[in-house]
Amino acid sequence: MTLFTLLLTCAITAGAPSPDVWRWPLGPPAPQVLRGFSPPASPWGAGHRGVDLAARPGDPVRAAGPGRVSFADRLAGRGVVAITHGRLSTTYLPVRPSVPVGRRVTPGTVIGRVEAGGSHCTSTCLHWGLRDGRVYLNPVDLVRREIRLLPHWSPPPAPRERAEPAPAEPRMGLRDATTATGGALTGMALAYVLAFLWRRTRPRPRARLRAGGFRAGRLRAGRLRPPPPPPGVIDLSKERRLRRTP
Repeated sequence: MTLFTLLLTCAITAGAPSPDVWRWPLGPPAPQVLRGFSPPASPWGAGHRGVDLAARPGDPVRAAGPGRVSFADRLAGRGVVAITHGRLSTTYLPVRPSVPVGRRVTPGTVIGRVEAGGSHCTSTCLHWGLRDGRVYLNPVDLVRREIRLLPHWSPPPAPRERAEPAPAEPRMGLRDATTATGGALTGMALAYVLAFLWRRTRPRPRARLRAGGFRAGRLRAGRLRPPPPPPGVIDLSKERRLRRTP
């Protein structure tokens, strides 16, 4: 539909009558559309090459726009009238023609009357067609002025709120495990070096105790003599030994 609408717009711009001069071929009031436009997929394919308008036998049929009558006769048992509007052309059937070929018409000129038979509708109707050369267009676009150069897009649906996924737990890869192992070994080696240095450089108060204990042991063994007591101090150990001497 967008392609046909664009072609129709180009045709009108190229020299066809202004959209303001187009009118319905029946009425007023505007007739009811019994069957809409359905273009064929191929030139000889199935489809509906126009629109069917509700009508009554004998209703006057009027020219949809200014132009020249290019055909007014019976075709395949039905009366047909065709009008050329520059590059565009309109067709009306089944119609009993009342204008000759070559007649100049204006919008609203009566070109014939609706025939009772020869219609493919279940009731009496007027088939109204529009062509640009060999391309079939929708004739309703001439009178409804609903031309859109771009398709009408529906608003996008509102986005649904999605629960945020829980953050994945970090996994330790081979490279991370290697780095952790190397760090642990480095820490152990550094602790060992610090402990070794601390043992080498720490003060040793126990050495004096050991030395003192060794000296006391030698005194007890009699290898070293104790120093003499200061004057005025009685050596009880000496007095005890003297008393024990026989």
